[in-house]
Amino acid sequence: MSSVEHPPVGPEQLYSPFDRVIESIRRRLFGRWRALTVAATVAIYAGAMLALGPWLGVSANFIVIIPIISASIGFGLKAGLVAGIIALPANLLCFALLGRPEYAPASKAMAELAGIVTGTTLGYLADYRAKLETEREIRKRREDELRNALRDRETLFREVHHRVKNNLNLVKSIIGLQARRSRDPAFRDAAASLTGRIMSISFVHERLYRTAELSSVAIDAYLGDLVGAITMSVGQRNAAPTTRLDLVRRAVSIDTAIPLGLIVNELATNALRHGKPDGTSVRLEVSLAVEDDRLVLTARDDGVGIPGMSNDRPLRIEDAAIANPAHLGFILLDLMSAQLGGDGEFIRREGWTEFRLSFPAGDSP
Repeated sequence: MSSVEHPPVGPEQLYSPFDRVIESIRRRLFGRWRALTVAATVAIYAGAMLALGPWLGVSANFIVIIPIISASIGFGLKAGLVAGIIALPANLLCFALLGRPEYAPASKAMAELAGIVTGTTLGYLADYRAKLETEREIRKRREDELRNALRDRETLFREVHHRVKNNLNLVKSIIGLQARRSRDPAFRDAAASLTGRIMSISFVHERLYRTAELSSVAIDAYLGDLVGAITMSVGQRNAAPTTRLDLVRRAVSIDTAIPLGLIVNELATNALRHGKPDGTSVRLEVSLAVEDDRLVLTARDDGVGIPGMSNDRPLRIEDAAIANPAHLGFILLDLMSAQLGGDGEFIRREGWTEFRLSFPAGDSP
């Protein structure tokens, strides 16, 4: 059963245009000059009673509602109660001045009660509205503070990711400089592998500070950029490889992106550098799919494969790491697979070496 998510409502969105007009009128009349407004209302009431009383007759009693409303809105519950109490005596005084006592209400007790109920009710509503206005202002101020804090947090996080990326690139450059000064092929090869691993981590932080999301990475774009960078780097030494990517469009956390990037970097680098010792072109295919709430990474190449590996016989990554303790790549694959909570394995069939890793996708949005 699907549910529709509604965007959060801000304090200003709770009020209709009519509400805003009424509030504008109330603030103009009963804001800074509310005492003057109430006094003017009382004066208008008294003048209208004395001028129009003979013409209106008994119906002139209803004019007293005007000062009751004004006092209640202007000064709240207490003022509404006082206005309701003195409404009847004020009316009787006006009728006495007119010399028309017969205009008095038939039931003075009911008239007095009606004035008190009207004044207290309107005064309470005025006080309640004032509380709502105060609460709205407080909520608006707090939301502004939260927005500013969130903006500062995003700026800080983006700056942190930017600096981490720059520092990783600096380390990568230092390693590259040292490798170029060395004549040891083994050291230079190890340095190249290390810079590739640093690059895979650097790409994560680069994407985080360049996008609006600061805690998740678009895994398809990230892995695509990573494989592209590895292909360009290796292509300078060997024949241009052929790569094919089939990556699900999905956002994952940084805790998933970094180990997954290291795994892809290791597989792609080894395949493109060592897959064809004769320097001919290597075909590499990388896919990432969703299967039953799990992410499945598959990387395959048509290189020579892992030495001693039998065709159509799976080789678990743990066993490969144990059998090749001198190869850091297998150990790294084992560690990163375990960090993702997955179980990876190699298999050799029809001239292709395939690595498959399935791991939970629970942290993916």
